[in-house]
Amino acid sequence: MDDLNGTERALPPDGGGPYVGVDGTRGRWVAIAIDREGTFQSAAVCDSLAHVLAAHGGADAFGIDVPLGMPESGPRAADAAARVALGSRRATIFMTPPRAVLEAPTYAEARARATELTGKSISAQSYALRHNVLEADGLRADPRVFEVHPELAFGAMAGRVLLTGKRSWNGASERRDLLAAEGLELPSDLGEGGAVPVDDVLDAAAAAWSARRIATGEAGRVPEAPELDEHGRPVAIWY
Repeated sequence: MDDLNGTERALPPDGGGPYVGVDGTRGRWVAIAIDREGTFQSAAVCDSLAHVLAAHGGADAFGIDVPLGMPESGPRAADAAARVALGSRRATIFMTPPRAVLEAPTYAEARARATELTGKSISAQSYALRHNVLEADGLRADPRVFEVHPELAFGAMAGRVLLTGKRSWNGASERRDLLAAEGLELPSDLGEGGAVPVDDVLDAAAAAWSARRIATGEAGRVPEAPELDEHGRPVAIWY
């Protein structure tokens, strides 16, 4: 990619895989690994993101469905661009609060900080996600780790925004079929991964699909010209 005023991020060297997709699930993380052809390799459930990276030490790229890079105030350009791209499915995008909000020790303090910095309060659901966001923030320096969003990935696979909810039978089936058409056929028995909610497994698989595309230089992203975080690193959502 051409340098856009220092907003470009070097892509990880592609050694032929594996590529790993990661999604949060019930206080833990589910990871799906695939090979260069996009074929399923393994599913794992880990207690931490550090465990995910350690368990897949030879991976070329990780796609993580969690924000990487928190704003100082106001919304992230990446979140706003993703909401535009998803149209009627824009509610699936988590609008990342400022760091000071997520680092607040209580929900009451988080609400006050959010109102002060953004003019709006923060929902209890968003505040509850702070653990995932803050944990992922510690991985920002790893050149193999990228933020992805499954609904952007599924939209790219289908050539359109999916209107079905991923927790419904129709939605889950549609997404599994899209993955299979890309060569990623999820087996009926995922071992420990089979105890994870279906939508989390599908999201991790879509994240793995995106991770492979990132390493091979095929991935898209929003926004096209990313803003920089507090450390001068580009903030974008890949798919």
